[in-house]
Amino acid sequence: MDPLRKAFGWTAAALILFLVIVWATKPLRAHDWYSSTTDPVSQSKCCGGNDCAPVDPAWVSETEYGYLLQMTVEQARTVNPKAVAPVYALIPWARVQAPPTADHLFYACIWERNRKPEDGSGVICFFATPTM
Repeated sequence: MDPLRKAFGWTAAALILFLVIVWATKPLRAHDWYSSTTDPVSQSKCCGGNDCAPVDPAWVSETEYGYLLQMTVEQARTVNPKAVAPVYALIPWARVQAPPTADHLFYACIWERNRKPEDGSGVICFFATPTM
């Protein structure tokens, strides 16, 4: 085998090994933990693929009955890129879950369309970092 082919072979092998190591050691995507969660009331799976993300605390307010999530269509698309409607949903306390990490205050999983704003059904799952 000529030296040029031998050098190319070693370079290709080193590149493949590097890519395998990088892929195997990369941190899990933030979306991955949503896939293993379900709504505590409906028992529906929280994640359908691309419908969960952190939520800006400015879009959330606490009420006597639970959290009120209000988002424009553009804001909703930061959670679910396929969102076609604004979100105005009251998430009852019984449906609020603690996220696995405390690195962000709120997370939500939302439908493409907000179904019944008055009962929060446009929100599949909602997570709030405990403050106490």
